[in-house]
Amino acid sequence: MDYARVAPTYDRMRSSPQDVREFWTPTLLRLADVEAGSRILDVGCGTGRIAVPMAERHRVVGVDASPEMLAVARSKGSDAEFVRGDARRLPFRHGSFAVAFAVEVLHLLPDLAEAVWEIGRVAHRIVVATIDMETRTPHALDEAFPSFQRIDAARFPTIPAIEDACRKAGWRRVEAQEGRRRLESSTEEFLARVRGKYVSTLALLPPGEFERGLAWLERELPKRGPRYEYDHAVTFVAASH
Repeated sequence: MDYARVAPTYDRMRSSPQDVREFWTPTLLRLADVEAGSRILDVGCGTGRIAVPMAERHRVVGVDASPEMLAVARSKGSDAEFVRGDARRLPFRHGSFAVAFAVEVLHLLPDLAEAVWEIGRVAHRIVVATIDMETRTPHALDEAFPSFQRIDAARFPTIPAIEDACRKAGWRRVEAQEGRRRLESSTEEFLARVRGKYVSTLALLPPGEFERGLAWLERELPKRGPRYEYDHAVTFVAASH
């Protein structure tokens, strides 16, 4: 994914502010089990779509490797602090944070165990949000792009692998649970997100597959109605000492 290119439009392509407010923020904070004002680290914070609203009640630091994504995050004028850094070598002292969030980011990192170990060095608790490829419900992207499922299956670490990495990082209590919600938008809005390659897997398809799949979606989805809905499941792994 070329984050320099997508940074200006990333927020429009990803979760809506309503989705962040009604699903992501309350779920993450419930699993974090920390008091208001706690120091929180958002690993792979991107444009701050989660860090910014959380900073209304907590002391939040977001870390990301992309200067372009961080520039967007800083432009939002929140109380969150944004730092450029590598998840495998975080620029923070031991035990600096009550909790660290890693929201749909572990599949982007070259070494799961190394990153989780490093997060364990700086945070007393971790909450990982990821996609469990064993239970994921297929939808239109799977119909349009034959390689989509295979590529994602190779990218996303399994839930047992994440749990094992957490235990090896020193967390004794490790628990996974699933969160489901129904995503809905106009058909045209969904197609616009696909055109913008709103998930990074779309940038990894074999040559020609994106163009063919997009043409199929543009032809077939409008036949199914003006609205597009699908079930989306997120698996949360929470670990603490």
